[in-house]
Amino acid sequence: MKVLYFDGSSAAKMQGGPMDSQDIVLWGKVRRDSTGHERERIDELCAWGKQFGVDGFVRMEMDFEIMHCDFKNGLRPVSSLNLASPILLDRRPPRPGLPKEFSINALDDNGRMDTAVLESGSWHNHYPGDPRIQLDFSRLVSFYDTELVPSLIPSRLNQTRFEHRLENISLHDSEAVMKVISGVLARPSKSSGIDWRGLFRVITLRYADRLEIIQHHLNSTETEAVSRTPLESASLVLQQLRIMLAPYILHSAIPAPSWRSDSNSWASPVFRYCATTHTDFISSIPSMLSPSETLLLNAIRGTNREICRVIVKIWAEAVLEGLDPALPRPPTDINDDRLNSVLDGWRADVTGLMSWLDWGIWIKCRPACSFEEMCYLPTWPFFRRPKDDPPRRGHRGPIYDDEIFPQPRCVRRVAPYGVE
Repeated sequence: MKVLYFDGSSAAKMQGGPMDSQDIVLWGKVRRDSTGHERERIDELCAWGKQFGVDGFVRMEMDFEIMHCDFKNGLRPVSSLNLASPILLDRRPPRPGLPKEFSINALDDNGRMDTAVLESGSWHNHYPGDPRIQLDFSRLVSFYDTELVPSLIPSRLNQTRFEHRLENISLHDSEAVMKVISGVLARPSKSSGIDWRGLFRVITLRYADRLEIIQHHLNSTETEAVSRTPLESASLVLQQLRIMLAPYILHSAIPAPSWRSDSNSWASPVFRYCATTHTDFISSIPSMLSPSETLLLNAIRGTNREICRVIVKIWAEAVLEGLDPALPRPPTDINDDRLNSVLDGWRADVTGLMSWLDWGIWIKCRPACSFEEMCYLPTWPFFRRPKDDPPRRGHRGPIYDDEIFPQPRCVRRVAPYGVE
């Protein structure tokens, strides 16, 4: 089955941007009045995709869905069952003994069904996502491609990712995007065979937990800091840096005693190997890459380079301060005040890096949920409302912070259901 996948919460029928990319494909601009017009949307998407042999469209709400264009084409019925599901009882013909004003909420156990929906939707929150959907990375088209869509750069300055929209895209750029999308759909797949998903995963696994541990050491609570000296905190950070950089620290990476204390040029080879080891071979075969794969390569190189720039900088500073026992220790007048100043700089560097990376693997409930709970990131249509606003689903009504800047929270999986 040939499907087009819209990334993000693209099935969320709400204001704020989830459907922007679909609007650009259909109408060349964002239409705020089209949020709930699902029949119009699928009819026009299918009419447009027919010329490319597109069977349907994959989107995500609280879980993934396929908008299939023609159920007579490529599909055959396996079963058709009339299940005794409480969610359907109020839609059945009247039956003897069933109250006239019967509501599904009477069988919902105050949230049991909604909780089950959220729990099943969470199964695909993390890698590898939904394995039934195999993405062709050689045909990826991104609105974050600054060469393809330069008109969106100014509007994203000083914004979080949650605030990014496509409303300010220029007519020239929207037409350029559609030309690229039409091109990748019309031609056969031209893949280099590189496992891009695996490569992304390698980079994330290598650094995600260790950066989080470093941030923890640097942001220790006041209670923890009472029994930990600045030197001990710095040593714990250095241990993690050494683990991350072990494959790249050469025997020759030693600062000369005569070098200026603020020069990190001696660590340049460490940075170079750290930043290029995972991508050097791919960079040597540019003719084998599709334009989409070149975009992916540049994204990985830029991400790896920034990670390595920060961690090598911090490690080099630790060496020059005489904190790394594995390297010669230059004579320094180190004290708690000096160390606290160094730690403040490292804290700013790590916080800035993690904010820039903004990896989904760091979205978690803190503290962790109990066994009877699950960690849930609010998404349409399940948002928590103020107590004076009854719970609702959909996009109508006022928009609250939960919709603009959702934060993970614990939701009970067993009765009594609710949000902690």
